[in-house]
Amino acid sequence: MKKIFKSIAAFALVASLTASCSKVETPPTTTEVGAPTLTIVIPTADLNLRFNDVTTIKFTGAPATGAKIKSILITRKNLSSDVTVKLYGDSATSLADSLTITRIVIDSVLGGINGIGYVGDKFIYSVTITDDKGKFTTKNINLTIKDLYSSGQFTIGAQANTGVTFQNKFFGLNENAAKTIDYFKAGVANPATTTVSTEDSMTRARFYGNSNKIDFLMFYGANLTGLYSPDYAFGTGQGWATEIGFWLTPLNSTIFKNPVSYNLSQSDFAGSNDKVELAIDAIDFNDVATNQKFVYNLLDQKVIAFKTTKGRGLILVVKAALNNTSFGTFEVKWKKN
Repeated sequence: MKKIFKSIAAFALVASLTASCSKVETPPTTTEVGAPTLTIVIPTADLNLRFNDVTTIKFTGAPATGAKIKSILITRKNLSSDVTVKLYGDSATSLADSLTITRIVIDSVLGGINGIGYVGDKFIYSVTITDDKGKFTTKNINLTIKDLYSSGQFTIGAQANTGVTFQNKFFGLNENAAKTIDYFKAGVANPATTTVSTEDSMTRARFYGNSNKIDFLMFYGANLTGLYSPDYAFGTGQGWATEIGFWLTPLNSTIFKNPVSYNLSQSDFAGSNDKVELAIDAIDFNDVATNQKFVYNLLDQKVIAFKTTKGRGLILVVKAALNNTSFGTFEVKWKKN
């Protein structure tokens, strides 16, 4: 009888173990949450902006079902200097599921604390939305600063002005982005050396090989204040003829449009780079009938169009010289050819 009970007990144990091993555990059902959606509304394409314009970025974003937006980050990277600046950061942990957000961010391209750059620099704006699941989406916007250079106001002394502040007599367009204008002094009767060198651009043009950097001469004479091309044919003993006789050749050639034939208001020049660039693009230098190597009788607040081998642009006469011991003040905006 004991054997029968033992057999029954053993069978029950085996059956229990078999049933336990054959039972399959079913894992809980989970749904993978996708990354947030992000749409750039403005701009609709890569940007090419002018000096001191602003970038406007408008975007919308939403989390996937079951997630919440945690943060928003916008950065601007200058590819020329490899510097990245944080423009915008926002924590959005309290937003409800599936709530679409919209943000507008405005950034100064060349001015202001966050708007540091130079003409020709390239940037990448990156917009990133991250959710509470660690998923994120990034969209990029490319920006190139167009080549409209702006000098700010500068002063050139008339030929007989010996004041230290007004020693610079000529100027030229600088071809790199560090600065827009180079200034040059006239020569001296007995220079210490006639050896051509690569001295600082502020050094005398005469004898130092800087003449190929000069695009504009100012001279006060019988026709009052005038701007001249370096290859203007001054008569013997007139104007800058003696000075230019010592310069290296060939000389730069500049074409002017007479102020009478071209009209852009001082306020438009000073306040609207957009209008300035459009005005520069509209100048017809193929119209040889109005091209000339000089501009006489400069008047305050007149705007002069010009073209050199380096670029084309506009000169604002802020203040014209009163006599040959006086000075003229100018401002130049130009684009590379």
